[in-house]
Amino acid sequence: MGGGGGILSPITDTLFGSPQTVATPDYTGAANQTAANNLAAARAATAANRVNQVTPYGNLNYTQSGTDSYGNPTWTATQSIAPDLQNAVDKSKGAVSNFDFSQFNPTGLPSIGINPGETMTDSIMRRLQPQIAMQSKQFDAQMANQGIPVGSEAYNNAKRSFDQQQNDLITSAVISGTNTGLAANTQQYNQQQGTYTTNLNAPFNYASNVKSFASPSYVNPSQQATTAGADVLGAMGLSNQNDQANANAANARANATMSGLFSLGGAGINKWG
Repeated sequence: MGGGGGILSPITDTLFGSPQTVATPDYTGAANQTAANNLAAARAATAANRVNQVTPYGNLNYTQSGTDSYGNPTWTATQSIAPDLQNAVDKSKGAVSNFDFSQFNPTGLPSIGINPGETMTDSIMRRLQPQIAMQSKQFDAQMANQGIPVGSEAYNNAKRSFDQQQNDLITSAVISGTNTGLAANTQQYNQQQGTYTTNLNAPFNYASNVKSFASPSYVNPSQQATTAGADVLGAMGLSNQNDQANANAANARANATMSGLFSLGGAGINKWG
């Protein structure tokens, strides 16, 4: 018994140590390192995509202007005009900034007839007056030739009819003159409004055309894809799985060896007993 114990003890001390264990990895640190790697890759891709461009009409340049509150780089895109176009750009900006934005105020609309200081109605009446005077004389002559004295009932009846015809003629002249004046006013108003609108839009159209001309369509360079950084967290997980598997295998071998030695020891005890 004692001898058997002496034989087993050295073997046990040599073959059976503490069980194999695997230390818990720093997953939080690995996750932070993975995130840092991804951020670095994104920053690199961003910088690679800031391609400066030079054209005959203008340039586009990127500069790193600082960092944000998280430490990420901030960028500034600056467009510059070709020197030959700078004068046109300055003039277009000046045309807009110096433009008189006063409201439309039509002036000098036609209110006169053929002669200065004369309305359209007066003009027509001036031309119509000799005709009215001639017709009045003809009426009086006609009445006299017919032997109808002035002031008689027949004369008054005929005169009333004649005056109505004259009044209709004058009314027609007034209406015609008014309509002619309104038409002339409307035409002049529309012309002035059209000129005002044209003048109002001119500087803006000019500035818009210059801007379009001086702002070329820049080419689209090949974009650098945003690639992920090193997956430290994933690598640590795989390494831990491998270490755990090795520890499990070592413990299994140790348990198998111990079981075999105990079996041999039991057989020896039975034999010596």
